[in-house]
Amino acid sequence: MVRRIANPSKSIELMFLRPRAAAGVCRDFCAVALEHHVAAVCVPPTHVVGAVEGLHGSDVKVVALISHPFGADTPAVKAQACREAIAAGAQEVEVVVDLAAFASGYPGHIREELRRCLAGAREVNAEALVRAVIETGTFDDRHLRLLARAVLAAEVDMLVTSSGLAPEADGLLDIALMREEVGADLLVKAVRGARSQVEVEELLAAGASRVGVPTADALTGGH
Repeated sequence: MVRRIANPSKSIELMFLRPRAAAGVCRDFCAVALEHHVAAVCVPPTHVVGAVEGLHGSDVKVVALISHPFGADTPAVKAQACREAIAAGAQEVEVVVDLAAFASGYPGHIREELRRCLAGAREVNAEALVRAVIETGTFDDRHLRLLARAVLAAEVDMLVTSSGLAPEADGLLDIALMREEVGADLLVKAVRGARSQVEVEELLAAGASRVGVPTADALTGGH
């Protein structure tokens, strides 16, 4: 039986995944976030300032999407992007790990680049949070466990299943697998095209702490 969440909107983050969207579209996006009182909006670095302005005075957080969607930037570039995003007003950064480095057999690279991002973000704001995106739809279970361990070793604040721009993993098994691997203390965000509160609640019941969605459908799609 799926557990009911008292306020499911505060478990939802809206993902601004529109590469050609202008500043006005971002403002409208933030207005939707305010209307539904979601937990956060996740935006590319170029939209951080606009999102901060649009959400001023609210408890909706601004999360900067770093190195989306492939994670192909160098650790130095990622760390600097984290510094700049936090300095611009973002409270958190969501960093796609270097998937190519991991696929090439270097899980230690993931740990070290995330540590640099963490240091960079907290150099600007000691309370800044850092998330790691691992793309669960790209790897098999054995490799996902290795990725999860690398994220856990980096001591970041949240593991995120997807950038939202890669193929989704099948079903809820990847969420349960990640929760099993990282334990109860690390936050886990499931990124899905959820279209109802029931779908959100299923992801939360499987072990997700947050659910990232590209539209407000999950807030208006009913039960």
